[in-house]
Amino acid sequence: MTWNLIVGYLTMALVAAVVVFVVSARLGDERRPLGQRTFLSLAAGLVWPVILLGVAEVSSFAVYAKAHEHDDEEERVLVVA
Repeated sequence: MTWNLIVGYLTMALVAAVVVFVVSARLGDERRPLGQRTFLSLAAGLVWPVILLGVAEVSSFAVYAKAHEHDDEEERVLVVA
């Protein structure tokens, strides 16, 4: 049981590191040395659950902000006389 969890975590860490490495090559600073990009990608891969929680938090905030985008419009405000 524990061995399966460790293997699963490390597999996801490797996948996350590869994804971060590829994305950083496209979106990051092109002058950054390859060794530094590799190290940062491996570090991001090891903390993939934290990154996943951060992405979920940002997306939920974006959905909340989009839902309340037009709350201040006058025609949508209910006025009780």
